[in-house]
Amino acid sequence: MDEREKRKERSLKIIRERGVPFMEKLPAIETAEEISPRSAEEIARRAAACLCAIQVACDLNSGDDPEGSRRFFKGVLEKYGVENELTEKEKAVFYGNPEKQDIINMIWKYEAYWVLLWALGIVDGLNYPDSICDCDFAVRALSDSDGMEDFMKKIKLKNINEILDEADLIFRYDWACVDARLKGLAAPAGLHPGVVFERHWGLNWLISKNSANNDWDSVSTDT
Repeated sequence: MDEREKRKERSLKIIRERGVPFMEKLPAIETAEEISPRSAEEIARRAAACLCAIQVACDLNSGDDPEGSRRFFKGVLEKYGVENELTEKEKAVFYGNPEKQDIINMIWKYEAYWVLLWALGIVDGLNYPDSICDCDFAVRALSDSDGMEDFMKKIKLKNINEILDEADLIFRYDWACVDARLKGLAAPAGLHPGVVFERHWGLNWLISKNSANNDWDSVSTDT
């Protein structure tokens, strides 16, 4: 049994134990040799830019001094040296007049950001995706550092095979959520569809899965 099939079998064992429906013919994902994994610095810089956009979205959603929030987090972007790394959707939240749904979508990126923290070794493990992440911890993970150089000292990048294991597993969890939705059913086995979707997004970005120009805004989460 090759690497792909071993990874698939590992995922299916976990899924069966959790009582999550699955499709046997759903393919295994790529091997380590077939992808272009992200570097620790690339992930860290994406995490810093992403969190700033998320926080601005949270303040826009609450109406809590949005312009003050934008000024403050612009300073954080500069502190971490990532002021030029906002995506188009992040720029729209940071500098534009985004629609309510765009703001909500950005807030949900907390769950994809959580995956980045896990890949960087800041979060110990990815628990079963049935509830949202610890947002306070997610903020402190960055705010407790004095800029990018200090943040990088805390990082211990996960092995690419650990990342691929999680990417394969979330692929199958997401299939179960999509299948249930198409049938007009609730997500099975307590899975939280929003959490599953965003984790799938973050993990596929980590392995450069069908991401046009490596853009965080255009990651594929096909199931």
